[in-house]
Amino acid sequence: MKTNKNILELAIKGSILIISFVMAIIKPDVLKGFFTYNVFFSVKTYHILWLLTVLVLLKRFIPSLNKKINLGKIYGKNYREAGDDSPSKRERLLKYKRKIDNGAIRSAIYWVLLVLTMWLWRKAQLLSDLWIFIIVIFFIFMDEFCATIWCPFQAIIGNKCCNTCRINNWGYLMAFSPMIFIKSFWTYSILFLSILAIIQWEYLYNKYPERFYEIYNANLMCKNCLKKCKKRS
Repeated sequence: MKTNKNILELAIKGSILIISFVMAIIKPDVLKGFFTYNVFFSVKTYHILWLLTVLVLLKRFIPSLNKKINLGKIYGKNYREAGDDSPSKRERLLKYKRKIDNGAIRSAIYWVLLVLTMWLWRKAQLLSDLWIFIIVIFFIFMDEFCATIWCPFQAIIGNKCCNTCRINNWGYLMAFSPMIFIKSFWTYSILFLSILAIIQWEYLYNKYPERFYEIYNANLMCKNCLKKCKKRS
């Protein structure tokens, strides 16, 4: 069971998606006008959206601003040792790491194939810049949907929830990946920060894999989780 905050965020993002989708069909010029609206001086709406997105991405690099365990588990401050280490325990960690690494590779392949499909649509002139942004909004909604309702990556990777997710921080690059087809400082800077976030995530994951596994990190154990969940014991 998710909190009211999760449901509210899903409803807000869903509403934005529906409104954007409908406007893109019946009033595309109005939607384009919204993105390019001159808020004050030379600052347009898309400049503000870009700044807000950059701030969210920069937050990922600051340990003190990542209190939630699902994204903050890469940092030492969110690691709480669960019992003593042992050869058998270390072997279980390595086995678990191989399993979720394979799942992460499969997830990456599926996503690359999806982006390549969009590239073909783009080449066939079936995807305008406006619809690229609609797809990005859809992916942002789906990210919230995965966290709140159901996540297909749990089946692909084999993790039990968002807290233990191997690729949680990949979500930014996944959501913003369609913007690679729009050559602009505003789009490429967001993609660049998203890639840096993944590099940081993968570096710390491979250096400290125990932070991702509940038999090592007590903060990932169901009994220590503050969220209401059907899997909580």
